[in-house]
Amino acid sequence: MSASRREFLRRFAFALLGCAGALKAIAVVREGPRGVFSPQLEARGLIRPPGSLAEPEFLSACIRCQCCAHECEAGAIRLFGPGTGALEGTPYLVPEAAGCTLCLRCGPACPTGAILPLAGKRAADMGDAVVDPDLCVAINGTGICGACYTICPLKGKAITQGQHHRPTVHPEACVGCGLCEEVCIVDRDRAIRVFSTRRWS
Repeated sequence: MSASRREFLRRFAFALLGCAGALKAIAVVREGPRGVFSPQLEARGLIRPPGSLAEPEFLSACIRCQCCAHECEAGAIRLFGPGTGALEGTPYLVPEAAGCTLCLRCGPACPTGAILPLAGKRAADMGDAVVDPDLCVAINGTGICGACYTICPLKGKAITQGQHHRPTVHPEACVGCGLCEEVCIVDRDRAIRVFSTRRWS
């Protein structure tokens, strides 16, 4: 097993353990007004809009006004639907469906400071993108792609390309916007996934 593959699996397992406190609430999520709920949410961890407070503070500050979703340039912000307990009405993202374009309009739109305004794209911290080398066609040699590098708003910093368009993610620069995951050409199980970096306590 390659080092990259081991790192992917390690982060996957860490996300499962780190989000154990939220799984009960997430498990009862139903389809909300923003579209189909992703089955990957439990595995990847909860991804909030850029600038969101740590989870306990966020849930206390968010008044479920939907202003962030209305201001979202890409329509990427979804809202938890009825029956989700404390999560109901709060915003989240599903990168495989729509990544965050880092327009950063959600922070200024938030009336309570649950989502803070950010000075720039590099100040966002939603998660880390991780490439699965067994699925990435540019790495496993089954194709030529480069979609993740092309779409990355921090290309050359968060994602760089090597020979045959092989992508390398740089965690120190990646903000977890998920645009790479949205455009990944591997449909069945994306070759690049964003894992949440949220603090639960």
